[in-house]
Amino acid sequence: MRELRSKIETPFDCKYINAVKPDDVDLPEGMEIVHQCVEGRWQIHITYKIKRPEDLLTLKNTIDEIIRALQVIERSIPQ
Repeated sequence: MRELRSKIETPFDCKYINAVKPDDVDLPEGMEIVHQCVEGRWQIHITYKIKRPEDLLTLKNTIDEIIRALQVIERSIPQ
């Protein structure tokens, strides 16, 4: 078994953490998503214990969903 870790550093203020955090339910066994505020910026840390090759696809899909949510947030912020 391997453990993969991914970190997404966003340009967003930490006040946006709650925009995605409620979606972190019913995660696959072995997956953990942690939202952190680091120096005023929102970071997302994903850890997943890979047991089978298809778990890589699950991790990829989870990261894709997070990125899509971040894109929605980005489009909703006034420039």
